[in-house]
Amino acid sequence: MTISIITVTYNDLENLRKTVNSVLFQSYENIEYIIVDGGSTDGTKEFLESIKDKRVKWISEKDSGLYDAMNKGSELASGDFAIFLNAGDTFIDDEILEKVVKRIKDKNKVYFTRAKVVGDNIEWIYPSFNEKLDKWIKKNLPNHQSMFFPKIFYKNYKYDLKLNTTADIDYKFAAKKLGFEFVDEIMIIFKLGGISTKCFNFKEVLRKVRELIYRDFKKKLRLKGIIDIIKTILKSLICNIIGYNLLMKIIIKLKGYK
Repeated sequence: MTISIITVTYNDLENLRKTVNSVLFQSYENIEYIIVDGGSTDGTKEFLESIKDKRVKWISEKDSGLYDAMNKGSELASGDFAIFLNAGDTFIDDEILEKVVKRIKDKNKVYFTRAKVVGDNIEWIYPSFNEKLDKWIKKNLPNHQSMFFPKIFYKNYKYDLKLNTTADIDYKFAAKKLGFEFVDEIMIIFKLGGISTKCFNFKEVLRKVRELIYRDFKKKLRLKGIIDIIKTILKSLICNIIGYNLLMKIIIKLKGYK
């Protein structure tokens, strides 16, 4: 079984090195590693040129942002499943991919694991549920980096470029139709950064609300679209008052994350 691992990056050479080493040191060798660089100017291209591993494919060119780059990675991929690891994300150890792949039986289902989410002075395991999967999955979605998307899906569904910040959620909702299978291992260390650790200002909140209206109503992904909008506005207000780290510590406590 071939696993395609896709990394998108832009001017983040230090974190890219960590991700590349984590991928290429995996004991599971039947991988193809695709790196999509957005035309970095920090030495990334030179680093990519220095990689001699035949399993690695890469391109370095301008793109229209994160999700456009991820679509490019999907087009280049050919594996039975695809995993998306951004620069800075790493596997928990060198044997974990092999452990998880051994438990994948159906090439038409979406598999996911737990992830260790790491930020500044905060970290938690996601998901941390102890309840049955079918109950948890009704209200939640897996961590994107911890998911194995089958070829039948990633070759036929693209990230919606109209969704500047939530195209990955749309992508996971679409994948959910194939059925989710849970492998109870912590596979990924997901590094928080960029927009995921930012308190939105007023203009950004309005942009996010417009996205939610498009995603939840026009695309008819969920019936709780209004709730999503209210939660986004409240979260932004609280974040700007108390700061992102304290807000996340409160959320972690309320949700019972470990």
